[in-house]
Amino acid sequence: MTNGIYVSPTEFVSFAQREQPLAGGLASQMATRSAAGDLSGFFGLLPNPDPVLKSMGKDVAVYRNLLADPLVLGARRRRAAAVMGMERGFDQEASRATPKRIVKALERVLAGWDLQRIVRQLIDGAFFGYRVGELMWGPRDGIVQPLDVVAKPSEWFAFDPEDGRLKFKPMASMRGVDVPDKKFVVVGKMRSWENPYGEPDLGACFWPVTFKRGGLKFWVTFTEKYGTPWAVGKLPRNSQPGEVNELAAKLAQMVRDAVAVIPDDASVELLTTSTTSNAEMFEKLLMYCRSEISIALLGNNQSTEASANLASAKAAQEVERSLRDDDAEMIKAGINQLIRWICEVNWPGTPVPVYDFWEQEEVDEILAKRDQLLKGAGANFTNDYFKRAYKLEDGDLAEAADASLKPAPGAAGAASGQPGANDDEDDLSFADLAALAEAGAEDLRGLDLAANGIKPESLQAAMDKLLAPVLQAISSAQSPEDVMAALQQAYPEMDSSALEEQLTRALFVADLLGRARAQADKAAASE
Repeated sequence: MTNGIYVSPTEFVSFAQREQPLAGGLASQMATRSAAGDLSGFFGLLPNPDPVLKSMGKDVAVYRNLLADPLVLGARRRRAAAVMGMERGFDQEASRATPKRIVKALERVLAGWDLQRIVRQLIDGAFFGYRVGELMWGPRDGIVQPLDVVAKPSEWFAFDPEDGRLKFKPMASMRGVDVPDKKFVVVGKMRSWENPYGEPDLGACFWPVTFKRGGLKFWVTFTEKYGTPWAVGKLPRNSQPGEVNELAAKLAQMVRDAVAVIPDDASVELLTTSTTSNAEMFEKLLMYCRSEISIALLGNNQSTEASANLASAKAAQEVERSLRDDDAEMIKAGINQLIRWICEVNWPGTPVPVYDFWEQEEVDEILAKRDQLLKGAGANFTNDYFKRAYKLEDGDLAEAADASLKPAPGAAGAASGQPGANDDEDDLSFADLAALAEAGAEDLRGLDLAANGIKPESLQAAMDKLLAPVLQAISSAQSPEDVMAALQQAYPEMDSSALEEQLTRALFVADLLGRARAQADKAAASE
């Protein structure tokens, strides 16, 4: 039967008919550069629209010279170190659908890379607008994977004007050549269809760095000229040229060594000039340029301004943290692209895990506060939970004895709302059972302990508590009629709360065991 839907009692529209308009116009691009008459990509390569590069007729290689500036170099190292200082790995929640064997295989792939070098190279995508890394594929550990990622100069590449595909610019071709699929990974900031080159941070630093260098050169010349006293020698008007040159040489030697021998009829005078206001002009220019560079690369100028205070320093720290997160997102996008390609080559159709960067201290603080609240409510967590939640390794936590799973006295009663529900301290509270269920999908030992925590003695004590009024009434009866009357009198005094608690706990544990074991079987089947 044809798949479709009745849009009216007499009109049936198949899904295939609905797909035809998509294939005709909606699935393709209408607004293209060629259709709009944009001739910017006339030679088959889209030029970089960066205004600084366009005004000079240069490529992005011009910005590489800026990296020699001490302030730019320091900001570059600072931003790279901020990203490298973050925790990194696969997001367990986002990667839950991926089989564990595939996640472990991908972890081995990343372990074989020099990830620190790769991250430091790809982070230049923020400084140059885009950064291209070439992948060297090969077999290792039973799968085909990128054996290394090497960042190549950005000026070697350009983009197609129609679809934005990456193109390599070899010396023998003026139009560029298409690159193989899954051969190059591109990262960058503010990249779009209109501008696949991105917006380079160094573009905002070009003129401040240029003026700073020129101002420093003039400042040094100014200091040499006016910072040293001038030695003026005086000779009689009828002195010969040789005598004048000899005295000039002696004065030059005097400036360096402060010693000179002159004729007795000559005189020497040291002149100094007051040029403090002129020197301050050069200093203000240099400080302005330093401030502009810091704002462009770090988002603030607290490291170059002497008037910074505690409040402004904290605000600047928040800005730098946001900038660090933005850089990490750029690197994360590139690494996740590599992971998708590896999965497409080796495990097509498999859910792809997600690689992420995070600040572990912030995550630990939030989890610790939550766990502390749950602990106060009577929850006891296993070592498996702490390893999973806080990224701990085997051996970081001591193995707890079974007795450590006991809740505090009265915890079960607090969790269930029934007074006296935890008279037997060997029983586990509902909060404990819920915590054990969290770890039960990977380790059934905790749930087995929970099942064993419901003691036969507890059931017997609950039954004794329930039947105590009945037994007491029967023991004092003299005839069957007295027994019936005593039972009717004792029924309102029978307390079934303890027995109901034990039966509820048994049903609760049985449900948790069934769910946890089903999840464990499903996980084992997927592996």
